Amino acid sequence: MSPTTPLAGASSEHDVEAWAGAYAPELRRHLTRMLSSAADAEDVLQQVWVTALESPPDTGEGSNVRAWLYRVATNRALDCLAAARRRRKALSRRDPRIATGEDAPVDAAAFALGEKARRKVRAHCAGLPRKQREAVWMRWVEGMDYASIAERLDSSPDSARANVYQGMKRLRSELEDLWTKEYGA
Repeated sequence: MSPTTPLAGASSEHDVEAWAGAYAPELRRHLTRMLSSAADAEDVLQQVWVTALESPPDTGEGSNVRAWLYRVATNRALDCLAAARRRRKALSRRDPRIATGEDAPVDAAAFALGEKARRKVRAHCAGLPRKQREAVWMRWVEGMDYASIAERLDSSPDSARANVYQGMKRLRSELEDLWTKEYGA
């Protein structure tokens, strides 16, 4: 398949499927290198395909769909990196102990805890109401957005957001002594 025009004519769902088949592996590698996270790369790649469906590139003579896909993917990845920087900055203002350097895995704090502390965190998570427990898990361990959480919980995005918020609020309250003991804060 030629890099300039995999399929000529107007873009459709069939065209996007063909582009995904031809370019997804190399775009995934490109995004994983940029974002240092396979999960984030997969999310951004999905955004690329949605963009291709909603605002397709020009597929006429002399157009380069591959370059267009790379440009969209790179711009989306840069947006993702900027959002992560903004989140880190906002978090570091709230709590100066939060590192502002590189992104840590979502569950990095759990690895820093001792075994006894990890058991306590697991026990408190298990004690949350079902929807809160599942919403917190999907948000902070699986890294899902609120729309996806809402779909899995069969609720609205606002309800998903509220479940995550209430669950985290309860965990913070119940585990405040653990944080103080582990980190001396």
